[in-house]
Amino acid sequence: YLGVASSYQILAEEVRHKPDIACSKLGFLQPHQREICNHDLRLLDVISRGASMGIEECQFQFQDRRWNCTTYNNTSVFGPVLQIKSRETAYIYAISSAGIMYSITRACAKGELDNCGCDGKVPHHDTGADFEWGGCSDNIRHGASFSKEFLDSDEIKNKDHGSMNLWNNAAGRKTIKDDTDIQCKCHGVSGDCSVKICWRKMRSFREIGAALKQKFDGASFVRWDKKRNRLKRYTGKQKRPTKKDLVYLAESPDFCEYNPDYGSLGTRGRQCNKSSYGLDGCTLMCCGRGYQTLVIEERQDCDCKFHWCCRVECKKCTKVIEKHYCN
Repeated sequence: YLGVASSYQILAEEVRHKPDIACSKLGFLQPHQREICNHDLRLLDVISRGASMGIEECQFQFQDRRWNCTTYNNTSVFGPVLQIKSRETAYIYAISSAGIMYSITRACAKGELDNCGCDGKVPHHDTGADFEWGGCSDNIRHGASFSKEFLDSDEIKNKDHGSMNLWNNAAGRKTIKDDTDIQCKCHGVSGDCSVKICWRKMRSFREIGAALKQKFDGASFVRWDKKRNRLKRYTGKQKRPTKKDLVYLAESPDFCEYNPDYGSLGTRGRQCNKSSYGLDGCTLMCCGRGYQTLVIEERQDCDCKFHWCCRVECKKCTKVIEKHYCN
């Protein structure tokens, strides 16, 4: 809920002026989350940024799907779809967990939080390569540990649903861990790279979101095994899911029609791609209902020329564009 800007801004001034009661006023947080929040009130801003990153990335990755990661301005944020335990729910948990981890890790590297900083253990790793560790490596372990502590503890209450959420939370964090880069800077006389200093850095969150989107498409259908008290493949013919995969307990609805019971807004009025045979194409997006074509004229800059010094002059050209919308 901290990721929904309007809800957080209402509390922003109260947080600043009454820090001793700020976290206790956030009713949508669990008791242990309020306790964590009270340790350092700057965490509110960092967690808010992480939650917002997760929401925005989810909506970017699914903008061309029937379900486009709809959000609501209430404490459920994503609405009734979370009750289905489908692959959509799996992605929401994974990207949310990753967003919190990413934001905390970046805040540590920037010195925004007191109890963490750069990863001090990275320089002790023998690279066997032609560089030395230096700079500020992202403290991924601390970010993952915080995300786990903040998000996971409340899921233990529900065995089947909770186990699914815990699995997907962990998959989101593991995706960040497995997709790190090594960035380097050369030092030497006249640009000679006699010494190369490197540090570990997380990849862009856009790449993390895209990687989880691939896992969404290949998510594993599982069931709760009461005898062994764990999640299990639905059939033995399925690939056994790894800790990096997303898992789900129920099949998704088609999201074609408006249905508030499971948070579907339907696809009527949604823009589609006439030339695509994919999920964004008019055939699949419109669920066979057909589509309408709207022809519009747009004025755009063209034949631009640079004049010394220093201005650019352009002509105005008219371009006819077709846009297609689902019936």
